[in-house]
Amino acid sequence: MMDRTWSVEIEGKKHQIAVDYGRNNSWTGKLMVDGDEVRTWKNAQWLDVPKTIAFEVGGKPAVLREKGLFTATINLFLEGKLILQN
Repeated sequence: MMDRTWSVEIEGKKHQIAVDYGRNNSWTGKLMVDGDEVRTWKNAQWLDVPKTIAFEVGGKPAVLREKGLFTATINLFLEGKLILQN
């Protein structure tokens, strides 16, 4: 199960973005776009998420930005606009 998910529509096509923080035995987090693994990272701590993850969705630029000090919160920006989480 993913920790955060978003749905966006680009040029009439729906896309799914999902993040797993890596709270598993391997301590490996991952970013999925439309079911494909786009990025992985190793966690040094329980909720250690990269501060910024740049990627593309449907050919458009997207960025995940981590915020918060004691709890991991991630915001998704698509073409510079904040996308609300599902």
